[in-house]
Amino acid sequence: MNRFFASQIIATSAALMLVVGCGDGSKSGPITLKGADKVLQALEKKDYEAVVTGLSEIKSAAGNNPENHAEYRRLRERVTDVLVPKMGTDEAARQAYRALSMLETGR
Repeated sequence: MNRFFASQIIATSAALMLVVGCGDGSKSGPITLKGADKVLQALEKKDYEAVVTGLSEIKSAAGNNPENHAEYRRLRERVTDVLVPKMGTDEAARQAYRALSMLETGR
């Protein structure tokens, strides 16, 4: 019974890995959306207002194109990866993160 149970777990795990996949997991590749470079530059300069404005414009310009939305999500992830650790000590980062959250929820 234990061997059967263990083999079922292994088979299920293998199937899930095939279905879900590992993805490239890469947030470091180039993002080719128009304006993405300005967002990243603003992020380096800690100009969070420009970051939020730029992301908003890029999201609007992405329209219903799935490729553009995928690139937008990668860019947004890069931004949040920088903002989240700073939220505890940087009020501007906290406000930018809230603004991005509202942008995503449409509020």
